[in-house]
Amino acid sequence: MSYMADEVSNVGDNVGAVGEGGGEGTGEDLSETGRGTDRMGRTGANWSAALLVILLIASAVFGFAQWSARRRLEVAVGNQYFNSFFDLLGNVDNVRVALSKSLVSGSPRLRVGALSDVWREASNAQANLNSLPVTHKVLARTSAFLTQVGDFAFVTARKVANQQMMSDDDWDRLVKMKEQSEDLAQGLAGMEAEASSGRINWVRVAEQAKKEVPAKPGSKSTPEAVTDGFTKVDESVQHFPTLIYDGPFSDHIEKREPVGVTGAAIDATQAIEIARKFVPFDASAHTGRIQGEVDSKMPAYRVSLDAPRKSGKPDAVVDVTKVGGHVVLINISRDIDPKKIDLEAAVTRASDFLSSVGMTSMKPTFASEVGDVAVIPFVFVQNGAYVYPDMVKVKVALDNGDILSYDALGFLTSHHTRKLPKTSIEADEAKELLSPALTVSAPPRLAVIPVETVATPEAFCWEFRGTSFGEDFFVYINAVSGEEEKVLQLIKTSEGSLTM
Repeated sequence: MSYMADEVSNVGDNVGAVGEGGGEGTGEDLSETGRGTDRMGRTGANWSAALLVILLIASAVFGFAQWSARRRLEVAVGNQYFNSFFDLLGNVDNVRVALSKSLVSGSPRLRVGALSDVWREASNAQANLNSLPVTHKVLARTSAFLTQVGDFAFVTARKVANQQMMSDDDWDRLVKMKEQSEDLAQGLAGMEAEASSGRINWVRVAEQAKKEVPAKPGSKSTPEAVTDGFTKVDESVQHFPTLIYDGPFSDHIEKREPVGVTGAAIDATQAIEIARKFVPFDASAHTGRIQGEVDSKMPAYRVSLDAPRKSGKPDAVVDVTKVGGHVVLINISRDIDPKKIDLEAAVTRASDFLSSVGMTSMKPTFASEVGDVAVIPFVFVQNGAYVYPDMVKVKVALDNGDILSYDALGFLTSHHTRKLPKTSIEADEAKELLSPALTVSAPPRLAVIPVETVATPEAFCWEFRGTSFGEDFFVYINAVSGEEEKVLQLIKTSEGSLTM
C-alpha cells in the first residue's frame, strides 16, 4: 500500500511538472504573436500616414495649379476690360475732335468726312462701352448719347453730301453734342488715373456687376469707385438730343406723330409680361420691374429684366408703349467675344428673330459691322414694295449670333396699311429716265420713300441700284409722275455701307 501511494505521488508530481512546463511554453508563444501584431499595426499606420502626406501634397499641387489657372484667366479678363476702357477713352476723344472739325469745316467734302468719323468713332465707343462689366442701368444715358451722336452724324453727313443746307437747328444740335462730348471725355478722364495706377480691379468690378451689389456712398473700394465714376459720367450727359434712328431714310422722324401705335392702354404689370415674352431668350426667371417711364410722343414703360445670379443669362431693358403694349426698344447687356460669324449669318439670325415676334413681312436693306456687332436695318414690304419709313433696326453679336438690340421707333412712328397707287410708268420706262452715266447693277424694285419737296410725305418709286465711275448709287424714279425723287450714294467703309 505504501508502495502504491508513493507511485501515485510520483505520478502526480510528474503531471504537475508537465503542466508547469506546458504552461510556460504556451505563454512564450502568445507573447511572440502579440509582438508580431504590434509590428504589423505600426507598419499599417506608417503606410496610412505616408498616403495621407501624398494626398496632401497632391491636393496642394492641384490647388496651386487651379489657383494659377484662375489667376491667369483673371489677368487675361482684366486686360481685356482694361483695353476696352482705354479704347473707349480714345473713341470719345475722337468723337469730340471730329465734331469740332465738322463745325469749322467750310468745305462740304471735309464736313462729310468729319461727320463720318463721328459716326464711326461713336459706334466703336458704344461697342467698347458695352464690353465693360458695368450694368446697363448705370450706363443707360451714356449709351443712348453715343448712339444718338452717331445717328445724327450719319443723317447730317448724308444731307451735306446731297448738297442740302444745314438748318439752324442742325448747327445748334451739333454745338450741343460737341459740348456734351467734352463733358463725357472729362468725366471718363477722371477715372483714367485710377485705371492707370492699377487701383481698379476689373475682375472685382465684373463680380459686383453680376451680384448687383449697390454702391456704398463714400466707399473707395474698386467696384464702388467704378460704379460711382460711371454714374457721374452718365449723369453728365442726361440731356441728350431727341432720338434719331439711322438707315437709308431717317430724317425728321422725331417731328412725326406716331401712327403705328394702336390698341388699348396697358398697365405696368402687363408691360413686364410683354417684355418677358418679347426678348430673344427665356426670361421667365428674370426679375421684372419698372425702371422708369419714357415721356415722348410715344409714352412707354421702361422695363428692366434682371437675370438671376449665376444663370449665365444677360440683363435687358425693354421699352413698351403704354398704348397697345408695343415694344419700341430692347437693349441687352453682355460681353462680346471676337467675331466668329459673318454678316450673312447675322442677317439670318436677325430675320429669324423678327419672324419669331410676328414681324414676317420685313426685309433687310443694308448691313454694317461695328466692333464685332452687326447693325441690320429691316423695312416693311407691302405688295412687293419696300416701305422705307417702316423701319426696324436689329443689332447682332458676331461672336455667336445673339440679338443685342431691337429698335422699332421708325416702324411704330410710320407703319400703317397704305393704299399704294397704280404705277403709271413701268420699270423699263423708268430705266430710260436714268442718267446715261449710271450702269444698273441690280433688278429694279418698287419702294415707298419719305420726301420733303412735295406736299405728301411719301413717294411711290422705282428703285434702281447702279454704278457710275466706280461708285455705287441708288436712284429713285417716281412710279406715277416719272420724276427723279432722290439720288443716294452708297459709301463703303470699314464698318459696312453708308448711304448719302
